[in-house]
Amino acid sequence: MKAAILSLLERVPGLRLLWRQGRRRLGFAAPPPPPPRQEPVADPPPPPPPQPKPRAKLDPPDPEEVALLADQLWGEGFLLPGGAAEANRLANLLPLSPATTLLLLGADAGGAANAIAVTRGAWVAAQQDNLLLAERMALKLRPLGKRATVATWDAEEPFFRHRYHHHALALEALRRCPAARLLPALAAALKPGGQLVLLELVANEAGGRNASLLARWVELEGRAKPPEAASIMEAALVAAGFTLNVREDVGARHGAAVMAGWVRRVEALRLGNGLPRGAAAVALVTEAERWLLRQRLMQAGVLRLMRWHCTRGPERGGGL
Repeated sequence: MKAAILSLLERVPGLRLLWRQGRRRLGFAAPPPPPPRQEPVADPPPPPPPQPKPRAKLDPPDPEEVALLADQLWGEGFLLPGGAAEANRLANLLPLSPATTLLLLGADAGGAANAIAVTRGAWVAAQQDNLLLAERMALKLRPLGKRATVATWDAEEPFFRHRYHHHALALEALRRCPAARLLPALAAALKPGGQLVLLELVANEAGGRNASLLARWVELEGRAKPPEAASIMEAALVAAGFTLNVREDVGARHGAAVMAGWVRRVEALRLGNGLPRGAAAVALVTEAERWLLRQRLMQAGVLRLMRWHCTRGPERGGGL
């Protein structure tokens, strides 16, 4: 115990001096050492450059609080900006009707699935790789009865009912599953001639001076690595047997919807009873940083939000 206390005292310059002076007054001080020999002293090395302070890490946000915040930002059951209008805009590229089945997977908690089923009358088979979101989706879609079903899929081994669905809509479904693994499973799930609308973030080959911002955004997203490049995505589409019909950068419209959602949320907080507390506050701060970084990286050209419209051929292969 004494050794531990002495060690602590030695680490604090002011306490160290008082400790040594007290020892001398009590007669416990050791004899002073002989004066050191005077030898030439080399110039001291330059001080090391100041190191940046480590980023203070917040606890991971509560997934339930994140889902509730998404409802407030984008509309109930939606996980992406634009709400029902954007979901229907994407679905309008597909020839949906009450006689068709739509396989829908990716960033949705029932909002997009409900909007498409109600507007287009299609049978919606919603798939979710997150159990919490699947449960929220099932509650949202319960009033539609058999018109909309919910199931889960495994990002490590994606599998969907073979040759069953007429068309598919994938909303940023590649966060935990690379294109080379998911797209063949999607192709196998579609009937010959089936169409796919794919909404996905892609990254440039390198982040450049924004590499640290990209790394932080990847961490907040819970991704293992940054999104793949557009060239990799399109090569995977070809390999899976799709023919590209439309390629579009939808970043501008998406960015405007992001800002509109956050402006509404901030205004609601200003007019309400103050900022949220506890887990809700952690979710708000974390999600604000995540979406702000997403916006900055898109404006810098590091990330792009692309929309592809593709057709599955009768045989594997094809070209862009």
